[in-house]
Amino acid sequence: MGSCETLFSCDTYQFDDYSKYRSSMFDEAHKRAVREEQFPRDLQAARELGMRIGS
Repeated sequence: MGSCETLFSCDTYQFDDYSKYRSSMFDEAHKRAVREEQFPRDLQAARELGMRIGS
């Protein structure tokens, strides 16, 4: 067997439109900031993982 890698993308959006839900459990502003700042890095890490696995 070979090596194993995992990739986690955490603290993501729970809803596509927070105005449709009443939820004090999630802070939309925080989720938006994570989506704008961290999520692009997570996507890049996923691309790099895919290239390693595919080669």
